Formats: sequence, C-alpha cells, structure tokens
Amino acid sequence: MKLRIVLLAMALALVAPAYGEAAPTDTISADRATLREYPGRLVLANAAAGDVAEVQAYCGDWVRVRLSPRHAMATPVGWVLRGHLTKAGQSGGLAGVPERCGTDADRWRDWVGAINAPFRSLRLVDGGWRRITFGTGVSLAAGCVPSLNYVRDPNGPDRVDPAQAVPGLDLTKVSYRYVTTDGAVALVSAPRPGAGYGVWGFVPSTCLLPKGRAHVYFDEPVVQLRNIAGLDTGVGYSNETIRARGCSAALISPTQPSFGYWVDPQDANRPPCPV
Repeated sequence: MKLRIVLLAMALALVAPAYGEAAPTDTISADRATLREYPGRLVLANAAAGDVAEVQAYCGDWVRVRLSPRHAMATPVGWVLRGHLTKAGQSGGLAGVPERCGTDADRWRDWVGAINAPFRSLRLVDGGWRRITFGTGVSLAAGCVPSLNYVRDPNGPDRVDPAQAVPGLDLTKVSYRYVTTDGAVALVSAPRPGAGYGVWGFVPSTCLLPKGRAHVYFDEPVVQLRNIAGLDTGVGYSNETIRARGCSAALISPTQPSFGYWVDPQDANRPPCPV
C-alpha cells in the first residue's frame, strides 16, 4: 500500500504544473499597467502594452504574472489587474489558473524602506481619526520628472530610468507613497491635466520636498489598527472606536526615518496606542 501511495505521488508530481506554469502566456493590453507586490496594494513597477506575461495565479480581479519586458523595471514579478491582460481579461480567460490569495503578503519588506503612512492607518484631523487612503502631497525639486520605472543596481543605489520619463503631468498635484529599501527612489503619483486620477511613477528621493507640512509623510498623529473593516473614508472616528480595533501608534521607519513609517511592524515592535 505504501508503495502505491509513493508511486501515485510521483505521478502527480510529474503531471502537475509547476508554480508559474499554470496557464499559457498572455500580453499586457493596456498602455500601461501597475505591477504590485500584492493584490491592490503597493506599486513596484509599471508594465507596458505588449509586454509578455506568464500567468501564475489569481486572487479576485488580480493576476500574478512574470513579465518579459522590453524596457527596464525593478522586478518583472507581481500582480496586475485582470482587465489589463489580453487573454485573462476575457470570459473564461483564467480557466485552469490556481487561486492563490495570500501569496506575497509580506513581499513589501523586500522593496519598501519607509512609507507615508502604514497599512490600515488613520490620522488625527479636527479631533477625529480619519482613514488614510491617499498619498501625502509633496512638491518636486526643479528638473524632476517621474519615470514609469526604476532599476536596482547590485553595485550602487537604485536608479530611476530616464528613458521612461512621463511628460505632460501636472506636477503641482504630486503625492508621495514610499521610498525603496535603500532610500534612493520614491514612488509618487501625478495626474495629467484635467484627469481625476494619477499616473504612478518614480523619482529620485532627493526630489521630494514637503508641501504644507514639516515632512514628506503624514506628520500629524497617525495610528495603525488591526481591524479597519467597516470604517468609511472621510469620517472622523472617536478615540474609543480606534482603541476597540487594536490601535497602536505608527512606527517611524528604523532604516529611512526621514521618509515616514515602517509599513507593518511586527507585534513586538508596535508602539502603544497614543490615546
């Protein structure tokens, strides 16, 4: 009986697809597509139309891919929206692709050195605690233009790729999200004139200038909650509400303190709730 079980396991191993081989290759259909470290979360890079994508898994509307890009980017692996893929965006386009929600949940640690506000966070505004769902407004130093991608250099700091600079953005409405692990590159967003949404891009972190505050990150009191479900945006919540949801104070980044907070501290490193 044991021999039969071993033989069956060997047979399944031979026919089962390896991770990353679950589906045929696909292509990016949008003019650009954000590549994220986790479904719906932090942008790591930008894919371009026509980039070949090996589909690996899906989670809701997000698909994990490995790209074969024709341009520089910090990483070819991440999550893109299903609608930004040619085949996967069609009905039945993910047939046979495994669902792997939870994969890469802590991948941010390899890419982010500090962030404008930690995950699941609120800031104190006019006596109430409000959810943070956007970047911090910043100014850019003269001559700084966001690029769709940056590259990692094993022999030096991260470098923004000037060949992928995005012209025509409204640089009076730039918001900051995070800096990379070595602190050399920052992720920002800026809209095209008249647009209601921003284009995610990268600039040297030396380009960031505070705008209407002392720092480039949220410098008013900020807290992180264990449970943020059901809290609406634009609503000021009481001290009692945030204490009941596992409140801790935001932790300034131990590696890049001038650029904000540590994204998601381990339990032992969370400062006590300030209220």
